[in-house]
Amino acid sequence: MKIIDRYIIRNFIMTFIFITLSLLLLSLVIDISQRMHRLENNQGSIKEALIFYYPFWSIWLMNTFSPISVFLSVIFFTSKLTHHSEITAILSSGISFRRLTLPYLGTAIVIGIIALIINYYFLPIANKKKNQFHYKYLLSPRYKNKYEKNQTISTQISKNEYIFIQNFSKKKYIGKKCVYQKFNGKKLTYILKSRTIFWNTKYKIYILFDYRETTINKNRDFFVMGNYKIIKLPITPEQFLPDEYIAETMNIHELKKFINMEGDKKNMNMHLNEYYQRTSFPFSTLIFTILGLSISTRKKKGEIAYNMIIGITLAFFYIFFIEITKIYSNKDYIPSYLSVWLPNVIYGIITLFFYWNRNMNN
Repeated sequence: MKIIDRYIIRNFIMTFIFITLSLLLLSLVIDISQRMHRLENNQGSIKEALIFYYPFWSIWLMNTFSPISVFLSVIFFTSKLTHHSEITAILSSGISFRRLTLPYLGTAIVIGIIALIINYYFLPIANKKKNQFHYKYLLSPRYKNKYEKNQTISTQISKNEYIFIQNFSKKKYIGKKCVYQKFNGKKLTYILKSRTIFWNTKYKIYILFDYRETTINKNRDFFVMGNYKIIKLPITPEQFLPDEYIAETMNIHELKKFINMEGDKKNMNMHLNEYYQRTSFPFSTLIFTILGLSISTRKKKGEIAYNMIIGITLAFFYIFFIEITKIYSNKDYIPSYLSVWLPNVIYGIITLFFYWNRNMNN
C-alpha cells in the first residue's frame, strides 16, 4: 500500500466519523426537543430515554444514513484535496484516475460490509429495544389505544396448522377462546381448544388453561381434558399481530422465514421492502463513494461549497426517491425489489456517467 493510499483511507475514515457524529448529534437534539412533551405525558423521563432509547435509536440512525454520510465525507475531504491542488499533483505524477479510485473503493467496501453485517444481525436487536421504549412512552394517545387494543387472531402458522384466538392482548399476552387445528391435506386430524391462552415471554411457550384436545382417527376420536397444557408454536404473538415495524426487529433469517410463512397474505410489501433494503443500503455506499469522487475532483471556483451543495441535493433526492418508491410498493403498484433497488440503479447510471466523463477528462 502506497503512502497516498494510506493518506486517502485515513482522511476518508476520519471525515466519515466526523460527519456521522455531527449528523447524529444534530438529529439527537432535534428529536429530543420534539418528543419531550409526549415523553412527559406518558410518565417517561429524559434520563430513561437517554439510557434505554437513544443509544439504540443512534445505531439505527447511523446505519440508515451511512451511505449519505459516506457521500458527504468523500465530497468534503476530496474537495479540500482538489482545492489545494493535491489531486492535480497526484494525477500529474502518472497515477491514473482509475488507480486513484482504488483506496476510495476499498474503504467503501469495508464500510459497506460492516453496514451489511449490522443490518443483517445487530440492527434488529437495537430496533427491538428502541421500539419497546417507543411503544411504552412515545406513542400518541390515538396510536397507543390502537396498539394496546385487544384483537382477534385468525391465521395459518404452517402448511397444515391454523390458530384462532379471541380478544388477544398484545400488552398482557393473554387471549380468550383459543382454537388450534392440524390438517392432513384437507382432512382435520387434531383440535385443541382452551378457555384462555397465555404467552410466556421468558421460556417462549404458550400455556393453555381449561383445555380440551381431540385427536381424530378413522375409527374413533380421542378426547383429553385438563387444567392447563404447555405447547410450543413456530410463531410469536408479534407475528400473530404484526405491526408495521415488526420486520425491522428480525434478523435476516427470521425475516425471510416470516415472509415465507406470511407470503400469501396481503400487505406484505412493507416487510419485503425491509428485507431487500437490508442489502441495498450497504450496496449504495459503493455508488455514492464513486459519485462523490467524480464530482469533487473537478477544480472550479468555490468548489468545496459548490460540491457540498450538489452532494446534499443529490442525497436529498435519493432519500425522497426511496420514500416515494416505497409508498408505491406498499400500495402494490410496483414490486418490492424494484422499489428498493430502483434508486440504486438510477443513481448507479448517474455515477457511471460522471465517472466516465471525469476519467475521460483526466
